[in-house]
Amino acid sequence: MSQVKPEIPAPMLARWQRLVDLMGRITDTPAALITRIKPRDIEMLVSSDTAGNPYRAHEESPRNCGLYCDRVIDTREPLLVTDASLDTEWKDNPDMVLGLSFYLGYPLNWPDGEPFGTLCVLDVRHNLQARQYSGLMEEFQALVNGDLKFLYQQQQQRSEQKVLEQALQQQRFEVRARANDLEEINTAMRVLLNQREQDKQALETEIYASIEHLLQPWLRKLESSGLSAEQLDYLNGIREQLGAVRHPKNSSLARLTPTERQVAVAIGHGLSSKAIARRMHLEKSTIDFHRRNIREKLGLARSSVTLKQFLLAASE
Repeated sequence: MSQVKPEIPAPMLARWQRLVDLMGRITDTPAALITRIKPRDIEMLVSSDTAGNPYRAHEESPRNCGLYCDRVIDTREPLLVTDASLDTEWKDNPDMVLGLSFYLGYPLNWPDGEPFGTLCVLDVRHNLQARQYSGLMEEFQALVNGDLKFLYQQQQQRSEQKVLEQALQQQRFEVRARANDLEEINTAMRVLLNQREQDKQALETEIYASIEHLLQPWLRKLESSGLSAEQLDYLNGIREQLGAVRHPKNSSLARLTPTERQVAVAIGHGLSSKAIARRMHLEKSTIDFHRRNIREKLGLARSSVTLKQFLLAASE
């Protein structure tokens, strides 16, 4: 199926008009034409403004009725008929009704090889001058074919640009759709992670509560068994740690190691480094080392806020 060809713009038709007028004067012929084929007709697309020209612009004749131009279009070869009245093949062609026995025509084609029409001159006599200027007419043929090539390529570029624009628009749509999908996935992931964290905290709280529930009766029995002051101090430390893990009020403590968390809880209850060291059976220098690490992890390394103040504020 042949591609739909572009229309000839008005400025180009005006230039072709000047060309056929010049061609008619140079060859001294009454009719100089640029024709265009249609599905069933041949259109005299441009007709020279010369004396004795029987053809009007845009006049149409049926295709395949024996016109000179039919032969040029079908063979895509130039045609010279010097005197049709003496030629048995051409003496009855339709142009002879107008007495146009001389014809010199050249094919005009689109770049894809599809015929456009013809460039031709016609006369009522054997025109030697037209034959002498056949080389110039070939130059005119090349000019018109060049214009057809320009129009064809321009249409091709517009078509390709349209395809590219459509592809770009589709790509943008897909990018937006993918971005929306990613945003929805990210939202769903955030919800899932948040729910997972909540479930984890709930599970931890439940486990710690179960542990405390199991240990509290034994702790009460220990408390009533006549413990020494030091043993009671250890017992209170156990209860403090149980309360801390069951009711974590400062999420930043999660960054601490178990030992650091134990030290932080004791500091939050107002115990000194010496008391903590005695309770945990560690050296005071070790507790001081843990205190420095805790301040660093809680962002208090360059702050004047004490650990006790920070932990008490976090527990409120």
